[in-house]
Amino acid sequence: MREDTLKSTLFEELAECGYQCKIIASDHINDLQSEIENQYRQGLFDEEFYTEELSSFDFKTADSFSGSTSLIIVAAPQPQVRVTFNWQGESRRAIIPPTYSYATDRQLQKLLERQLNPAGFQVKKANLPWKLLAASSGLAQYGKNNITYVAGIGSYCRLVAFVSDFPEIESQWHAPQVLERCENCKACMNACPTGAITPDRFLLDGARCLTFHNERKGEFPQWISPSWHNCLVGCLYCQKACPVNKDVVKSVKEGPVFSEKETAFILQGQPQNENSQSARQKLESLDMAGYLPVLGRNLRVLHEQFRM
Repeated sequence: MREDTLKSTLFEELAECGYQCKIIASDHINDLQSEIENQYRQGLFDEEFYTEELSSFDFKTADSFSGSTSLIIVAAPQPQVRVTFNWQGESRRAIIPPTYSYATDRQLQKLLERQLNPAGFQVKKANLPWKLLAASSGLAQYGKNNITYVAGIGSYCRLVAFVSDFPEIESQWHAPQVLERCENCKACMNACPTGAITPDRFLLDGARCLTFHNERKGEFPQWISPSWHNCLVGCLYCQKACPVNKDVVKSVKEGPVFSEKETAFILQGQPQNENSQSARQKLESLDMAGYLPVLGRNLRVLHEQFRM
């Protein structure tokens, strides 16, 4: 199959799944690294935030992939997931924001391999700054909240990148663009309780972002009010307030229901038993097992009755 025909077939299948895609030259990994390092030198990242969130990117991923020529960046729509926890005779719900489901990554890997492997091309998932990559490829635009928005999907999507030796470059690199409607809008700034989004800088203040703090272990800083927490992990204040998301903000998928014993395991970290096994299975289905060390703390803050 000719490469241009293969690209058309690939894009058609992605579109049937609701996905959007751009393909750029893998040489631009160097541009991604330079931009992140430049922002760090400018002092735009808190040291702690940079160390924990940004220093783990693999900018050498193409070097370990013989003959790599391209980066495939895909935006996959994702809903919020509503999970139910039973405790002391009552049921309480908690929201998991879009973007947390790694199942999408696995599905995309299989789809790309099914299309490209028979033609002799390989793909490998790439751990890169996906938002910057999506905005620089033209797949997405930034909002004032420093979150990326994809046409027709908004910010309720997961971005996934792959390095490949597929040579059909589809998009050109350019400076990231900000949504035009952000110019006279302050919805996200007004909605953010921590003041992480400010008019004097393009990047949000990551060290003040609620998501940064409720994804990491330890006690919350004293300046964070318990009333600000709104998700099991992450935060949705700015995305729910954004007018661009008006068509997707109500997209919610019902997740599993945790029994009182399973909820107790999450809250208390009880020893391994049949309840811990079933709870872990449900957490794994949500791609939340890795967050287990913080989930009990987050639940207690979200719902007063979860306090032990």
